[in-house]
Amino acid sequence: MNESGDGHADDSASPGDLKRFREVGRLGNHWSRPIGPRSYYWYLTFEDSPVLRSFVWQCQQAISFPYYDLTHADQLHLTLDRIAFAGQITEAQLCAIRTAAVGACQHVSPLDITIGSLGGTRGAVGFAALPAQRIQHLRDVLREATLSIYPQAPIRRAEFHPHMAIAYCNADHIPAADAIAAVEKLNPTASVDVTVRQGAMVVLDRQPRSYSWRAVSRVPLSG
Repeated sequence: MNESGDGHADDSASPGDLKRFREVGRLGNHWSRPIGPRSYYWYLTFEDSPVLRSFVWQCQQAISFPYYDLTHADQLHLTLDRIAFAGQITEAQLCAIRTAAVGACQHVSPLDITIGSLGGTRGAVGFAALPAQRIQHLRDVLREATLSIYPQAPIRRAEFHPHMAIAYCNADHIPAADAIAAVEKLNPTASVDVTVRQGAMVVLDRQPRSYSWRAVSRVPLSG
């Protein structure tokens, strides 16, 4: 998996891909890239999903190797799209994007999605999110709202594979066999259903060995 400076998956591989994970020989340090600027994103977040949080915690215990930094329950998320780099967009523009998104999402119903199919890449372990088409539709609606206000938005052009990372590798040249074996044991039964009723505009900070985000506004899916 090639990863962009903000640390999100940026090519055809996803942490939710077990087949590709089986082909990994050695893990790589997810945090080795320079820390990029603070950014605004569209996320799906899971603060109101205690079942999902418990499920993730149980899976994390099986991969709690010292070379993985586990995603904290409060920071679980699914990235939809980048909106802007901080310092390159005004508060008024962000408010206008939010207003446009609220109007557009009046026609989008809450999403019933499945978080499952645990897999990995050299730098991360995570779940695929399905159905991908419905999640992508929401991403496209929010992207259109963003571009209607801020046409220069640095949106993500890579192929979209919705996923939720639960651990990031913090070292290079680690043999992947133990991690792959642990993920393979979990994969057949690891899934949970979640209803998503809103999208979140967040501001994201990259820390040395973690991500820190906070929601700055919410957009209800009221279709």
